[in-house]
Amino acid sequence: MELAKRTTTDQPTVWLLMQGEDHEGGSVLGAFSHREAARGAFITAARQLPFGIEDAQENEDGGLYLHGGCDWLSLTPHVLQQAEAIEP
Repeated sequence: MELAKRTTTDQPTVWLLMQGEDHEGGSVLGAFSHREAARGAFITAARQLPFGIEDAQENEDGGLYLHGGCDWLSLTPHVLQQAEAIEP
């Protein structure tokens, strides 16, 4: 998968690399300033999936999802909040 795609938002974005098991939750492996910065960590984590890769998807926002057995790996963009959100 080519990792050159970028989001088209004007807001500051962080890319979260996460890994977990189906129905068990997951953990954040890293936070990156842009998608390309996560390239090495994403490839390393993908190679360590115990059951290999059975499914790979790329969303329109550039997010990547891998699935193998009951394990998953994702690299997704998240907009950073620059002010406290106040609920009415």
